Amino acid sequence: MILFTALLAPSLAAGAVLAHAPAALAAEPSPAAPSAARLPVGPATPAAAANPITVENQNPGSMGWLLGSPVGGDTANQMKGYWSAVSAKAGDTITLYATTNPAQAFTLDIYRMGWYGGAGGRLRLTVALTGISQPPCTPDATTGMIACGWTGSYSLTIPSDWVSGMYLGLLTNAAGYRNNTIFVVRDDRPAPFLYQQGINTDQAYNNYPNDGATGKSLYTFNSYGANTVSGQTRAVKVSFDRPYKDFGFDQVDEIEFIRWIERMGYDVTYQTDVDTHANPDALKNHKAVLSVGHDEYWSMEMRNGFESARDAGVSLAFFAADASEVQVRFEPSADGVANRVVVCYKDAVLDPVQGPTTTTKWRLPPVNRPEQTMRGVQVVSMVNGGNANFVVANSSHWIYAGTGFKDGDSVPGIVGYEMDSFQSSYPGPNSTSFTLLSSSPFTDYAGVPQVSNSSDVRIQQTSVNLLNAFINGAPLDNLFMTVPTTAVAGQPFTIDVTAADSLGNPIAQYGGTVHFSSSDAATAAKLPPDSKLTKGQGSFSVTLATAGSQTITVSDAAAAKTTTVPITVSAAPASRFALAASGNPTVGTSFTFTAAAQDPYGNTDPTYTGTVHFTSSDTSAVLPPNSTLTNGQGSFSATLTKAGSQTIVARPSRSPSPPRTLTARRRRATTARCTSPAAIPRRAWCCRRTRRSRTARAPSRRRSPRPAPRRSPPPTATTRSPRP
Repeated sequence: MILFTALLAPSLAAGAVLAHAPAALAAEPSPAAPSAARLPVGPATPAAAANPITVENQNPGSMGWLLGSPVGGDTANQMKGYWSAVSAKAGDTITLYATTNPAQAFTLDIYRMGWYGGAGGRLRLTVALTGISQPPCTPDATTGMIACGWTGSYSLTIPSDWVSGMYLGLLTNAAGYRNNTIFVVRDDRPAPFLYQQGINTDQAYNNYPNDGATGKSLYTFNSYGANTVSGQTRAVKVSFDRPYKDFGFDQVDEIEFIRWIERMGYDVTYQTDVDTHANPDALKNHKAVLSVGHDEYWSMEMRNGFESARDAGVSLAFFAADASEVQVRFEPSADGVANRVVVCYKDAVLDPVQGPTTTTKWRLPPVNRPEQTMRGVQVVSMVNGGNANFVVANSSHWIYAGTGFKDGDSVPGIVGYEMDSFQSSYPGPNSTSFTLLSSSPFTDYAGVPQVSNSSDVRIQQTSVNLLNAFINGAPLDNLFMTVPTTAVAGQPFTIDVTAADSLGNPIAQYGGTVHFSSSDAATAAKLPPDSKLTKGQGSFSVTLATAGSQTITVSDAAAAKTTTVPITVSAAPASRFALAASGNPTVGTSFTFTAAAQDPYGNTDPTYTGTVHFTSSDTSAVLPPNSTLTNGQGSFSATLTKAGSQTIVARPSRSPSPPRTLTARRRRATTARCTSPAAIPRRAWCCRRTRRSRTARAPSRRRSPRPAPRRSPPPTATTRSPRP
């Protein structure tokens, strides 16, 4: 799972980026309406895979969605509207509530926002409607909430071929004045990317009607009229049942990101943060969730849903500062429609609800859940002067691959105007790794130096690296393998393998095949077959058979990654003795042989402490006394007195267990020399007579004739298991 917190929203200006979210700490200028000057896009390579987004963007586009002029305002030449729902699926019906002042005919043009060859939108519907002047929307005296309660102007049933996305409803009255409405079409399919549109925040700043007299938002700087329960002019509740202020559309920066991601061909589906609140578990149906625009106001359900998805392996990306700073609650509208009212007292003392859902900053009591425990950073301030330089840090990180960035490189003027930072006075994220990808010095309005994460002029490549990692996992940097330091021959043990990125984080999306090998070539050694990992990790059983220093290797040939780890293998408990001659025994002459206590795999057991007792088929043989072994082995001498096939047997003293034997079978020959045949050099001897031996006698010619000589079988060794 990847958790990325940086301002990585590529703009549509060639090579430029949007590196800010709308300000939350001071009065802000109204955003500029979309215009043709913002439409060019720098060079990029679209993704090749076909998906609903790439197919949709093959359709002809239109630039008719650009607002242009004249623009109907909140007072003069009014052309305003809002929808009965913030989002809808195919087959759902939503209602447009519109007002014209004076009453006159108007046209509704609905565009889907996307790439469309650079046009930025596709016209999906045009409807001519009769407008009326709706009554003024007045604030609640206690909460300051403004809910209009207008009469419906048009009902829209979402067609089945409308692809998920942000939809803009352009209203144009008979006098030519224009204004915007917005809604999202959902499809709830498990696309790799889920785009969350932060309309809670849009509503928090919305002070419709922006007339300088009655309009109210959750902020004092743009609220008017009488004080509310907040003790100021600001409201503590805002409603979706009203238009947005001014030209009716605050999502200019989001449109630019939407156009870029759809141009690149990524498979993305859309919903609002209200939808996340209503069904937070749906976040787990995606590989990554993208918070793009100004996304400051979150409910507890949203926060819990994001953290639960993160813990389930879903990657999170925050492409703007000041995400999830303030907690809100939702309430139904006056006519019972769920989640139409955003509640935020902003002050724990004022909120009648005390506890985990108190509407204050997440980092403050009684909530005490700093944003950086989820995001890694949190908002600190606005930037003095509006923007600061972006200074690269940790340029070796895979996020910067192909950008040419080096540590300390500076990109002017793209940091701002609201900034995040890791704040050591608050708890950090619960993560095994945490990397700041920039360290951009700036000062806040009090002149205090601050540090921020931001984005860069080569953001398109940086963003591609990030989104591709969400799909395929971060580039494989290493295969980590955890192996016990020791093992016992023949006994299985477990090894753990992790496909990791450059920071050592497991790559949940890793799809490679790992191969295992070992320096232990024994046939009894057992290694796992070629295998896939689960979410970048896997546990496997291994059995080695040869004592001593061994190695285990895991590799991914396609990725050219190999890791070898040493392990020391000790012998299993002894289950047999092994005897071997060191020379060519001669009858009557002492010779040397060795005895070793071995496990079933031929390893000498150095821990064997039993006593070895020797016997022989040569009852007159001179044999070693009962003996102990040193480190599981010993060297002994014996003298055989009888020629022919003889046996020396080693067994544990006082044990009825079958012994380990050395057997030499008699062969017809004239020699009396004892040899250690090549066929079994460690297990048997054959003694032969020779006329040159003083101890040999010639056979009597008076004896009965012997049968024709037969070739004896080769000497063999018989193993009998001692009881240690």
